[in-house]
Amino acid sequence: MKLALKLALAILPGALAVIAAAAVLDLKRDSADFEADQRSDDLAIARVLADTVGRTWEDGGKERALALLEPTRGLAPRFHIHWVDLADADRASTLSPHERAAIARGEEVLWHHDSDTRGWFHALSPVRAHGNVVGAIDLSEAPTDLRAHVRGTIRATLLTVLALSATMVLVTLLVGAWVVGRPVTELIAQARRVASGDLRARSVPHQRDELGELTRELNGMLDRLEAAAAEVRASTQQRFAALDQLRHAERLTTVGRLATSVAHELGTPLNVVAGRARLIVEDDREATKHAEIIIDQSTRMTKIIRQLLDYARRQPPQKAPQDLGRLAGEVLTLLETLASKNGILLRLASDLPEAPVIADATQIQQALTNLVVNAIQASARGGTVDVTLRATRAAPPSFSAESPQEGDYYVVTVQDHGHGMPSDVLARAFEPFFTTKPVGESTGLGLSVANDIIEEHAGWMSAQSEPGHGSQLSLTLPRGNG
Repeated sequence: MKLALKLALAILPGALAVIAAAAVLDLKRDSADFEADQRSDDLAIARVLADTVGRTWEDGGKERALALLEPTRGLAPRFHIHWVDLADADRASTLSPHERAAIARGEEVLWHHDSDTRGWFHALSPVRAHGNVVGAIDLSEAPTDLRAHVRGTIRATLLTVLALSATMVLVTLLVGAWVVGRPVTELIAQARRVASGDLRARSVPHQRDELGELTRELNGMLDRLEAAAAEVRASTQQRFAALDQLRHAERLTTVGRLATSVAHELGTPLNVVAGRARLIVEDDREATKHAEIIIDQSTRMTKIIRQLLDYARRQPPQKAPQDLGRLAGEVLTLLETLASKNGILLRLASDLPEAPVIADATQIQQALTNLVVNAIQASARGGTVDVTLRATRAAPPSFSAESPQEGDYYVVTVQDHGHGMPSDVLARAFEPFFTTKPVGESTGLGLSVANDIIEEHAGWMSAQSEPGHGSQLSLTLPRGNG
């Protein structure tokens, strides 16, 4: 309806201008017709009076003839009748020489004298007596008052304008609502359905004009969009399937690479088991103690294998209240034999009675084991690996513009006194599969897996190292209720 109303308002000024112009032309034409009728009537009356005066002049003389004009002087206020005597120069002074000459020749004269009373019209008819022109009858009439006619015309024009305006608006609204409004409303409803995601929305073209063509084109566009959307859905499903296969293949590849380190991880507990078994054979008095150690090492090997399987499945961690100090002590106990074999002394320093955290014990031990094993391998024989546990208040590292909130954390620091790492190696310390060790000795996943584990526990890892001053790796975990 808004469009139809705009169309009506756009057409209406032109129509009103045409009507106004027609009214002005009608007024001018009526004014000209009135003036022509007035002159024709005045000339006819003057001609009759001139003929009557001329006949009377011939029958009864001049005095009798002019006496006929006396009763006509007050006949009507708008008419003035004068006798023009060509022999009397004063009486004929209002005529120009050309007009006097024309009357003398017996010609009728029509003129409009602007200088006399309000611009009256004059009709002069020559009077003939005894074959000669003896004078003329001057019949003058006031101009016709057209003000009433103008007012009537204006009133009729206004009524016509009002009627035409109302009719045009009404007809335009009705026709616009049917011809424009209905298809546009359908197109708007179709656009809204498409915007909501319904690509099957269609409008039926009822017309064979531009709006109907637009409807057909929109329907064709939606057909193409629906076909393209179907292709995108099929392609997306194929990509998701390929991505799942790729992730599974990548995970299997990672498991295969981790399997190369399982021998190293299981080597120490197997050596412990073998050594304790020989001690049982050699000394039965300590059999119980050696058997307990064998059980512990067997459990450790089981955990290592389970960790490998858990990594392959990537199950969420089974978190529970743990004592971080106790977990660190167990790790050092498990790695004591490996450290002794390499001539390395493991030391744990902590002034905390307990360090409660919410964590998966096996995964935290795996992360600590990776750090301590790396420290043992980086240390020279006779060196020391210092493991420190302390409480701190810190803010987690963040790359966002907002500053992270500080919180209470526990920090486990593993310090070796080896050769250290240059800056380029330190920058890639937590990168998966990155290692500086010879092929076959490491998969390069130790620190990467440890970093992933700590991040899953809402913590973070950091590394500091300088060539010749050893390396310090720290893991930070939020405090929890033990």
